[in-house]
Amino acid sequence: MLMKTVCETIFETEKAAQIYRSIQPELERIVSDRSTIELTQDGPSLKLRIHADDLVSMRSTLNTWLRLVKIAHEVSRVIP
Repeated sequence: MLMKTVCETIFETEKAAQIYRSIQPELERIVSDRSTIELTQDGPSLKLRIHADDLVSMRSTLNTWLRLVKIAHEVSRVIP
């Protein structure tokens, strides 16, 4: 059985543009046959949308991208 899933997460932060610029290159480096990632930034909003073919792929992709956003946010607080 194939179960397609979608998850959309919106982060509100004044550092959205800085976080977007720091993780946007990963969109081309991290490639999966079972999931796709959309990352957009609009003002203080950073939107991460993941489409996955199954729950295992969704969990794995979410873990990766949420960790990237978290690290980029932590670094943005240290670097002006």
